Amino acid sequence: MSRFPRLWTRPNAGVAITNRCIQGRHLLKPSPRLNKIIIGALAKAQEKYPVEIYSGAFMSSHFHLHIQAPTVKIQADFMAHFTRKLSFETGVLYDWKTRTFPDRYHSSEVSQEPEAQIRRLVYHLQHGAKEGLVSSPLDWSGVNFLDALITGEPLKGIWIDRSGYYRASRRDENVTLEDFTEHLELPIAPLPCWAHLSQESRRDLVLEIIREIEEETAAHHAANGTTPLGVKAVLAGDPHDYPKKLKKSPQPQFHAFRKKIRQEMKEAYSLILAAYCEASKRLRAGERNVEFPENSFPPGLPFVEPTWAMAGHLMRSPEPG
Repeated sequence: MSRFPRLWTRPNAGVAITNRCIQGRHLLKPSPRLNKIIIGALAKAQEKYPVEIYSGAFMSSHFHLHIQAPTVKIQADFMAHFTRKLSFETGVLYDWKTRTFPDRYHSSEVSQEPEAQIRRLVYHLQHGAKEGLVSSPLDWSGVNFLDALITGEPLKGIWIDRSGYYRASRRDENVTLEDFTEHLELPIAPLPCWAHLSQESRRDLVLEIIREIEEETAAHHAANGTTPLGVKAVLAGDPHDYPKKLKKSPQPQFHAFRKKIRQEMKEAYSLILAAYCEASKRLRAGERNVEFPENSFPPGLPFVEPTWAMAGHLMRSPEPG
C-alpha cells in the first residue's frame, strides 16, 4: 500500500479533517464572498451526503473540520464534493489556474470522550488568535462557524451553478450569474457530548471558551510586547503569497484525551489494518472471494458497506459516562 487506508475503529466515528492549499498559498484568504462560497459548498455537499458538521476553521492557507459521517465512503464523497467546488471557486475568485488542494486531506479519528470533542472545538476557535492575527475569535474575518455556535441558527451561503450558467450563456440567453446562484443554509450540529444541553447552555459554554482564548491571547501579547496583525492586514493580503518555508508537522492518527483511550484506538486500528492487509495480499495472489473489513475500500473493488449502514439508519455509539 502506498498510503494507509481510511479505517475507523468504531461505527459512525467523528473525524478531524485538515487540508492545506497548494504550496501553502493563501488561496483561502477571507473575504465576504469567499465566506459565503465556503458555507454554500459545505451546505450543498451536506444536501447530497448526510454528514454532521460540529466545528471548523478556515485560514488563508488551510482549513480544519470536525465532522461525523455514517460511513467512510460518505465521508470521502462529502469531502470530494466540497473540495472540488471550493477549489474551482477559489480559482475563479483569486485567478488561480490549477488545483487549490493538490494532496489528499488528512483525517484523524476523534474519540467519544467529551474532553476530546471539546478540545477540537477549542482548537478550531483558537485559529486567528493563536497566529497573532486577531485578538479574539469573534474578530476573525474567515469562517469559524461562531455565529451558528452562539445562536444555534444555520449559516447562510451561496452555491453557483457554473455549468447551468455556461450552457445558458452558450444558448445566447440573457442571463446573469445571479440567475444561477442558489442561497443555502448550513446547520452546525452540537457536539455529541453537548447534544443533551439546551441551546442557551451550549451558547454559554462557547462564550466561556472565547473569553479564555481572549485572555490567553492578551497575556501572550503583553508578555511579548506584540499586538495582533489586525483584520485589515489579513484582508489586504495577496492570495498568491506563500511561505518561503512550509511548516509541516506530523498529523496525529487519533485525537483522544486519555492515554488509555488513545492506546485502545491504536490497537483497534492495528487489528483492522492487519485484516485489510491480509485480504489485500490474498487478493493480489489471485484469490477472488476475499473478505475485507467492513467500511473499507478494497483495492480495485467496490466499497464494503458496513452492516450498520445497510440497516438503513445512522447508529450513534453511546457517549461515555
